[in-house]
Amino acid sequence: MIPQRPKGRTFPLKNEEMDGLSYYVISGCSREIAFLKFIRPDFIGSKATAAVKGAVSQFFAMKEVKDYIEAYSETVKGLLEHKPEPVDHSGTLEERKARAKAKATEFAIGLANDIDKADDPEFVLKLMDKVGLLGGGDEIAEEPRRYLPVSCSRCEYRKFVEENCDRIEDGTEIE
Repeated sequence: MIPQRPKGRTFPLKNEEMDGLSYYVISGCSREIAFLKFIRPDFIGSKATAAVKGAVSQFFAMKEVKDYIEAYSETVKGLLEHKPEPVDHSGTLEERKARAKAKATEFAIGLANDIDKADDPEFVLKLMDKVGLLGGGDEIAEEPRRYLPVSCSRCEYRKFVEENCDRIEDGTEIE
């Protein structure tokens, strides 16, 4: 979005004059057109073109007007020359993942601050949950458990069977 006024300064000019000067800088129109459209529309259609040209010259010769044009030109120039920050692709995969997670967390926090104005609050909540802001991220993953088999001499099932079966004298067992 193009700013209406130069950033960081105030000028002792009327709003109509600043609008006309902003239009002059942005559109590149002639001084006379900007002057007649915004500052002195009562001069439109005037037959006294010498008087109009004199008024235009006087207006644009004012120090405040020159300062405003210069400041607004710099503001627009800075806006047009603004380049996005380069993306850092250096580092190991783990470092890049950590940077991405930090950015996602900052983004989620920014959305959460204005959740009452959000179009889709459910999306904000899902994003917050994904980055671990809703409390579920404190759970510690349990390491897998490995069970080694017991040898037959120490097997509890074998002991149960041997203790609860009646032996027949010929060596066969019955229940």
